Amino acid sequence: MSSGYIPATPLPPPTLPKSWFSRNWKWLVPTAVLGFVALVALAAGMLVSFVFGLLKSSEPYQHAVAAASTNPNVVRELGAPVAPGWYVSGSVSVSGTSGEANLAIPLNGKLRRGTVYVVAKKTDGAWTYGRLQMLVDGDEFPLELLPTPAKPPQPKDN
Repeated sequence: MSSGYIPATPLPPPTLPKSWFSRNWKWLVPTAVLGFVALVALAAGMLVSFVFGLLKSSEPYQHAVAAASTNPNVVRELGAPVAPGWYVSGSVSVSGTSGEANLAIPLNGKLRRGTVYVVAKKTDGAWTYGRLQMLVDGDEFPLELLPTPAKPPQPKDN
């Protein structure tokens, strides 16, 4: 006869709770990767913005944009209003009272676009411009933005 005793079945071993990472890795890993990519893109954007800001704050850039946007030939070709574009290429190097600049500045007008080319040299704190020309997109010859030097009077032959 039975005594009513039922042998106990062994209990399964207790399961340890999963770690936080093992429960959440499916959203954590993509979020971390996207966050890193966004951080790199932000850093690159800040660097580009800083470099363009330095170029645009230089005296040769400011002079070239002012000379081009007030030149009647440029305004006629591009159409008013004339505004500088975003992507400036070239370099400006200044060390104390000397320096050099070589820039290509895009300008946009209502009718057309063009590029101002600037080559300048700074000596004793003053910039002198070797080239200041506007090339309108589609045109073959540039518009000269430097003032033409006055010719000395020629002696008359008697």
